[in-house]
Amino acid sequence: MGELNTAAAQQDKTRYRRLKRRRHGTTEIIVTVILCLFALFTIFPFIIPVLFAAKTQLEFAYHPWAWPKSFQVKNFIDAWKAVRIDKGLLNTLIVCIGSIACTIPPAALAGYIFARYKSRVTEVLFYLILIGYFIPVQMVLVPLYKMEVALKFNDTLYGLFLPMAAFGIPFWTLIYRSFFRSLPNELAEAARVDGAGHWVVLFRIMLPLAQPATVLAMLLVFIGAWNDYLLSLILLTNQNNFTMQLRVASFLNAYGTDRMPRYAAAAIISAAPTVILYIIGHRWIIRGTLAGAIKE
Repeated sequence: MGELNTAAAQQDKTRYRRLKRRRHGTTEIIVTVILCLFALFTIFPFIIPVLFAAKTQLEFAYHPWAWPKSFQVKNFIDAWKAVRIDKGLLNTLIVCIGSIACTIPPAALAGYIFARYKSRVTEVLFYLILIGYFIPVQMVLVPLYKMEVALKFNDTLYGLFLPMAAFGIPFWTLIYRSFFRSLPNELAEAARVDGAGHWVVLFRIMLPLAQPATVLAMLLVFIGAWNDYLLSLILLTNQNNFTMQLRVASFLNAYGTDRMPRYAAAAIISAAPTVILYIIGHRWIIRGTLAGAIKE
């Protein structure tokens, strides 16, 4: 009897699996096709520059959408020299490091205070800071430029990453506040019982536990500062201070589409650091998200 019951149970499972496959087979196929189409739309903009950069100028003029006959490494060498990518990389790296240094520490401290010291004053201050998150950059470009001219910050790299930090602090304050709220308060209370002060609790207990949020902030602030174009265009006029995006754009403005393979090569070089950084740090981004860094 036991063997008969086992055989009947296995038959029931087989029937259930077959019915499930028939029921969800069409739906799964449709969903898979739609996701594949979305993936193609996402990958296609990355394929186009590679397709253009691998061709000679003559080959691009006659057959722009054809597959290249051979990969032209010379386009990348010429783009590096023409755009002065080395100078652009250095300027952009300074801006990225400055943005990280001026964004994450204030946001972490403010987020900790707003999460752990709840009062009417801190709540009002938090929402006042949060207002800055909803103000678009385009709305304050004119007063920002006038203020930088008055302070003699215009056309400098620190005059570029300071506004970036100002626009990023409200958002990351919200992130850190949410993350610190998700941590158990018993850890801080136990440390205070042992004689730890506020700074010890913050730097030795809370901030190490907030490592996923910190790494997430570092990655996204770096990527955002590297890809910035609008603020750089408005605040920088000296070509020696041009960031990577401005140098690539100035190359296109100077030559138009006559040097499209070189322009595509320069665009690939300018985008490569952020793509590589995302590939390396995407696990940290997912980990920071799952850890509650963007939960309120």
